[in-house]
Amino acid sequence: MAEHEKDKKITILINNRPYEAPKPSMTGREIKELGGGPMDYWLILVIKSPDSAAGGDDKQIQDEEVVDLKSGMRFRIVNPATFGYRTWDCLLN
Repeated sequence: MAEHEKDKKITILINNRPYEAPKPSMTGREIKELGGGPMDYWLILVIKSPDSAAGGDDKQIQDEEVVDLKSGMRFRIVNPATFGYRTWDCLLN
């Protein structure tokens, strides 16, 4: 890795709070830990601003899934119960 790449800081938002990522790629679990979220909650990558009519383009990130981070990426740590019956639907199918 070039020297200038090591010095480049990656700032991500977790629940609308800025965090400096300690490395350029992190797992979902590591991102939740960085944000201080409960480990049994879901990590959601906000692809673009949610569109209530279309349901937005958010993506659930699994604990073991590796994310290549870029400054400005937005994540939410959310209670799975927030999604109501759809949570159980996803788990059963």
